[in-house]
Amino acid sequence: MTSGKVFVVIGAKGGTGAEIVKRLSEKSADEVSEIRCVVRSPASIPAGLLPTGDKRVKVYAGDATNHASLVKTFSSAEAVFFAAQGKGYRGICKVDRDSMQILGKAALEKGVKRVVLISTMLSDPKNKYQPTRLLLNSPFITGRAGWFRKGMMDLKFEGENILRKTGQPYTIVRPGHLYDGPLAQWKIVAGQTNGMFAGGKKSTRADIAAFCVMVATSAKAENATIEVASDHNQKGSRTVSPEILRNVVADK
Repeated sequence: MTSGKVFVVIGAKGGTGAEIVKRLSEKSADEVSEIRCVVRSPASIPAGLLPTGDKRVKVYAGDATNHASLVKTFSSAEAVFFAAQGKGYRGICKVDRDSMQILGKAALEKGVKRVVLISTMLSDPKNKYQPTRLLLNSPFITGRAGWFRKGMMDLKFEGENILRKTGQPYTIVRPGHLYDGPLAQWKIVAGQTNGMFAGGKKSTRADIAAFCVMVATSAKAENATIEVASDHNQKGSRTVSPEILRNVVADK
């Protein structure tokens, strides 16, 4: 009988979600006893994307916008990772913003100790004139939102605030540019600038996933919002040291 903890990954079919599943599966059974992967359509998961050969990995059909489909997977969970992302204006409204109320409520009901939300750097509107945010907030990314309506970044920020107000313990991770690449590509660095951090230098999803797994059980990261990037002058490691959080403080 293992004494490991149960973890849930919402959006496990996506790039970052799948990497979080992989990082969890690399932990021993004494650390992780079960990994619940929540996706809309389990049948659509590409072969080999998830380490389903590991008996701890379980796949569940679920929708981030549906309370009943989430709450059934949250029982006994130590932490829930939210790595799902909507597509198009309506999808972003529903998944990145509105589902945060559903997520927080379901997690509270089941006594989940931590929700880790993967958001994005520059989400706060105080950065509205930053070129990268202008692009990501534009109709080119958000679709029908238009220049004078809320874009993806605005909606993600509103989602963050909704989660904070639910009362559910959380950690919000705001990475810079992400791409598919190897684990331990560069050293992960973290800060709390509520804006651009470390130039927003690109990180692999594998490395960001390692950071997310570490903060999920860190008391230091509870109710904190953290910007994350990579130091391209330093080689990374397969795990991220909790020491990286030494200057992190909880949100006010």
